[in-house]
Amino acid sequence: MAERVPIKFDKHYLYAELTDCLHRYALLYPDFLTLESIGKSHEGREVWAATITNKATGNEGDKPALYVDANIHAGEVTGGAAALYLIDYLLTNYSVKREIKELLDTRTFYILPRINPDGVELYLTTPKLLRSSVRPYPDFRQHEDPPGLCEEDFNHDGQILRMRLRDDRRGAWRADYEDARLMVERSPLDTMGPFYHLFSEGVVRDHLGNLVEKVELPFPLVPTKYGLDLNRNFPSGYSPLTAGSGPFPLSEPETRNQVEFVNKHKNIAGVILYHTWGGVLFRPHSTIPDKDFAGEDIALYEAVGKLGTDTTGYPVVCCYGDVFSGVFDDWCFEQLGLLAYTPELWDPIGRAAPDMKVDPLQRKSKADWRKMELKLLQWSDRELWGEGFVPWHEVEHPQFGKVELGGWRVKECRQNAPLHLLKSECHRMTLFSLAYARALPEVQIDEIKVEKLAENMFSVHAVVSNHSYLSTNITEQAKKQRAVRADIVRLDYPPQVELINSEHQYEIGHLQGYHAGQQVWYYHAAPPQKGMARVRWNLRTAGSGAEVTVTLVSQRGGTRRQTVTLY
Repeated sequence: MAERVPIKFDKHYLYAELTDCLHRYALLYPDFLTLESIGKSHEGREVWAATITNKATGNEGDKPALYVDANIHAGEVTGGAAALYLIDYLLTNYSVKREIKELLDTRTFYILPRINPDGVELYLTTPKLLRSSVRPYPDFRQHEDPPGLCEEDFNHDGQILRMRLRDDRRGAWRADYEDARLMVERSPLDTMGPFYHLFSEGVVRDHLGNLVEKVELPFPLVPTKYGLDLNRNFPSGYSPLTAGSGPFPLSEPETRNQVEFVNKHKNIAGVILYHTWGGVLFRPHSTIPDKDFAGEDIALYEAVGKLGTDTTGYPVVCCYGDVFSGVFDDWCFEQLGLLAYTPELWDPIGRAAPDMKVDPLQRKSKADWRKMELKLLQWSDRELWGEGFVPWHEVEHPQFGKVELGGWRVKECRQNAPLHLLKSECHRMTLFSLAYARALPEVQIDEIKVEKLAENMFSVHAVVSNHSYLSTNITEQAKKQRAVRADIVRLDYPPQVELINSEHQYEIGHLQGYHAGQQVWYYHAAPPQKGMARVRWNLRTAGSGAEVTVTLVSQRGGTRRQTVTLY
């Protein structure tokens, strides 16, 4: 197709621009993309979902589907860019790359590039940093703000940096002796200043929001009013004591949108949730240890996750023991038995200090933290021409007089990939999504044989199987939760055909993928792979020439139909 959506992957799009891009894709690729709103955000913005498949080869609901979403967290805009990149890659490469053609002919992609449009809009249009929703939380913050130091870009340079106030007697921080840009904790042996108090850039306001005329230390620090964390608002592992979890599970429209969409689309067989940052592929469960799940499921998590490690370089990390819970990937696995991954895109530590890359859930020592920060500063100087960090510089504060501002440009290089590296980050994540989609179950009718038993008497034999890696139930957890129905093979026939000693429809359990045949059993033969089934119908007809249709229905493996004539 000559015309293409004029999209770039060295910028982040505002909501109106994103909406325009998605509608352009729908207009240019009507045979592949359907765009719909799955609901509204807190501020009333439509949350868009792109359904992508080759419509000529079947309905989207009759194909196994990969669900991808991004930007439940406002500032993690690299994830949103990667989701948009996946949409573009699928649509523009159908006629170019054989593997894309095969995927869109046999699978469906549900891609939701911006779950939380309100938060992203605030993040992209203001200097503010926020976790998720713009709804003030706790609820009392809707009506009042406590007095104290409020984060604010008081010098109007478009960013909120760190602010240091010199106090040689009581200051708890000093500049690092090796690199003065880095602030480190003062030790009891540090007796020669300068020493500093360290804050976020801001001003001190009273409970009415007015600037306080006379400011003296100490003063309280006012936490952000954007205290919600939408990815702590899901039922699995939900706790009201978890920071930002909201008043009750699914209290927010954005999280309800996600759960309702996944529940509605029963053909979803895999889940990837794009986040930043950290360079890992998180997998469930946050609050339930691996030993409480089927061993096969944990092995499968690692095996499919290796596809992501091979394409991104990011290791698979179980998030058990994380202090946070109530996350979406936990719910997808615990309730539906779906293998859900949360890739943390963008890996500054892996680039700057690969020797220090460890399990992100492990707490770093102060010495390791200092070493890592020094290497990040060196990386910024080397790879970002020093633009990742704003050197400390003196400015006039409206209340404190002379202060110094400085620190990381968090939005541009720590939380998200620098713009000149954004496309490559999007591409490597797309490769994982494509590999995961390839692993989804794919059922087929391999053979139909019609045998004439006597005059007007026939037998129809069918062989059905799963040609792909994952089983049609995906996990044992799915069977335990009864989240997926058994695969079905049925025969549809005209009125002049009569069944004899046969069932119209057979439940054949779940067709295993070839991963099941790769398990190693020591000292014993491996158990037979149950990826194939044979069914048979005996029929009486009023005469030859009648047509009958064999239909294979797998909730997560697809639907196949084949018609034969009785001769």
